[in-house]
Amino acid sequence: MLLVLVASPAAADPETSPITDSNYSIELYDGIPIGNIALIGMGGATTAVAIGTAGTLYNVSAPAVRPTTDTDSWSWDYHLDYLTGSFSSDYDNNGYVNDTTARQIVTAGLGGRIHNWAAAFTFTGQDAPVDADFNGMGLEASTYRTQFAIAKWWPQIDVATGISLDTAQFDFHPADGSQSLMNIAGAGLEVGGQWIPSDQDFRVGANLRSPIVGGDVSGCDPSDCIGWTLPESIVTAPRLSTGAAYRFGPTPWNQLVKGYFRDERAVTVAADVVVTGSTENAYGLEEFGDHMLQRSGRHPSVSVRGGAEWEWKPGRLRLRGGSYWEPGRFVGVSGRLHVTFGIEVRVFEFWFWGRKRRGRISLTADAAQYFSNGGLSVGFWH
Repeated sequence: MLLVLVASPAAADPETSPITDSNYSIELYDGIPIGNIALIGMGGATTAVAIGTAGTLYNVSAPAVRPTTDTDSWSWDYHLDYLTGSFSSDYDNNGYVNDTTARQIVTAGLGGRIHNWAAAFTFTGQDAPVDADFNGMGLEASTYRTQFAIAKWWPQIDVATGISLDTAQFDFHPADGSQSLMNIAGAGLEVGGQWIPSDQDFRVGANLRSPIVGGDVSGCDPSDCIGWTLPESIVTAPRLSTGAAYRFGPTPWNQLVKGYFRDERAVTVAADVVVTGSTENAYGLEEFGDHMLQRSGRHPSVSVRGGAEWEWKPGRLRLRGGSYWEPGRFVGVSGRLHVTFGIEVRVFEFWFWGRKRRGRISLTADAAQYFSNGGLSVGFWH
């Protein structure tokens, strides 16, 4: 937290210009970790420890990676998480500080595994308010992403691999969501893998996301949509993530164990390097809401992430902490350092659907200059 407090200001000299025509793209970019509380609490360092549908957001091989207590021939998984930027004054680090930034993010997923094959579907939605009025109500610019991933575990070489079809959409609509004034869609591919050597304490992962350029426009005329000049396309930059993780515990990490839970006092540490490529003629979503263009993705950016999870009281209490560098994506704006932490507490135990379950309550937070993100989660202990 001290490093965050003494960090230099996020903004240097941001550059913007008025929107005059539709010859521009909106860049869909996430400089912060999103997903469930465990991923955020560890600073987003998840490429080598990605499991299940939430992990698919970071590594598309995740559906085929079993938790170490999953000894069944089949299993299923899901996640649903909500984040809000209501307490952030510069949510996307574009250099403009406001009283509040009401950005909202929802992620959800559903997946399953049969023997060594697995599949998952994930959804990510973000809403940003637009400074305008439509029939007495506000407008919103929303972005939606989906993944349909197929993954396989290769026991001969202790490797999980995966591939996914990714889609992205930009939707301009009234705040009540009653209709879509304009929609732009595009698609791309993603591949990933994890090496999980048997009876060892380390893991290595990598994931590559192709760029998405969407120009399939439906709805009103982009050059004049109720007085707005909308983009002619959306774009996401190519992204390469690499990571490694190590677990300090009484037994080897990479093994299947009997029992419903693996109650061991252990510490898992992880680190990632995320390289995001440049984009052509792309601009940020936040300033679009003020009829302005702010250049985004002119140069590649690099983010370094690290975190740890400590199961302090086996089967009862876990602590998480981490940090990461959010690079400056906008022209004239520097990056900023984040600090993350989380706590997970087991609250009760019961039998459901033929097996023992544990309930848990989790808290997480992500803090940086002009940015704060917090979450509360109630669910099952894994």
